[in-house]
Amino acid sequence: MEENTEKKWWELIRNGELATALEMFPKKKNLEVLEIGGRDGFQAELISKNGYNVTSIDIKPLFPQFFPVQKGDINKLNFKENSFDIIFSSNMLQEIVSIKEAFNEMKRVLKKDGVIIHIVPSSWWSLITNFWHYCLIPKYLIKSKKFQSIFNSDIKMENTNKNISKEKEVNSAEKNLKRLFFHPLGANTSFIHEIIYFSNFYWKELFRHNGFEIICKKNCPFFYSGYAVFKFKFLNFRKLFAKYFPSCYCFVLTQNSSL
Repeated sequence: MEENTEKKWWELIRNGELATALEMFPKKKNLEVLEIGGRDGFQAELISKNGYNVTSIDIKPLFPQFFPVQKGDINKLNFKENSFDIIFSSNMLQEIVSIKEAFNEMKRVLKKDGVIIHIVPSSWWSLITNFWHYCLIPKYLIKSKKFQSIFNSDIKMENTNKNISKEKEVNSAEKNLKRLFFHPLGANTSFIHEIIYFSNFYWKELFRHNGFEIICKKNCPFFYSGYAVFKFKFLNFRKLFAKYFPSCYCFVLTQNSSL
């Protein structure tokens, strides 16, 4: 029951964020859309139902799928130049380590008059998510095997090689502890860095620095954390709060023709 409630909660969030993005999609039908980071195809299916031809990729597609999601690497897109009218991603850019290479690949496969639409997390989302993370650490350490295992190395926990060196076990345990207490939500070193890197100002500078022109930016409709606390509660308050402190932004970009 709880698992089903959480699933419906995330579907509500994803529907709301996608609705914001779809408002900014070009209105021509049968345009070619590349979704990057498609996960289980939930949003790709909704985009397709709005009359777009969708190709969805993910480095690790999830199953079962709402819509076919191919295995693909953003840094090595297996598509010809000028293949897509729209490139779309949702809460994915923060996971990319080699962001410059990823942007170059996006520009390569995007048509000259195409648009890129990114939904990205905000500093507010990082702050509220980490607030709940640190509040919930004691609970999870006591009750959850997943969190208890953070104090052990992955190799030790799997118990697949009893001859592994003690030094390697210690190094792995230290890495897991840092992940627990610094709790980066993306590819950055810690959540402290992400308060800066997830800011509206930093996203704008990142896009401009990598050769994009920002056509439009909107706040996504809900204020929420990554922990699904108080699911389906205070929805009107969440919407009101998101006008000023959104959990995500939606950016529409084109290639900067002056570069």
